[in-house]
Amino acid sequence: MKRTLVIALALATAMPVIAVPVMADAQVLTGRGAPRRAPAPRPRLSEAEQERLFEAEDLVAELEGQIADIQTTAEGQEGGLTAAQSAQVAELTRRREEAQRTVDRLEAKRNR
Repeated sequence: MKRTLVIALALATAMPVIAVPVMADAQVLTGRGAPRRAPAPRPRLSEAEQERLFEAEDLVAELEGQIADIQTTAEGQEGGLTAAQSAQVAELTRRREEAQRTVDRLEAKRNR
């Protein structure tokens, strides 16, 4: 009796464990090969951000027009741009670049 018990115990520990798939395993396996979920929708701009985008776009267009006006006026003059006009063009260019950075940042956020 003792010998059979030892043999049965030795066989039981030497055999690989056979696991019956549980419900959680079955749920994981059923998802394989299924189509992927659609990506999350892009974050939209808030109303304030949308308004800032429109204002910045309008400002860029307005400043480009002012710069073009000054440059066309200077082309009609003999000496080209005066010192005051150069300073004004530099200031308008700086403001246009700042507004363009705002436009670029908000468009990048919208197009993520």
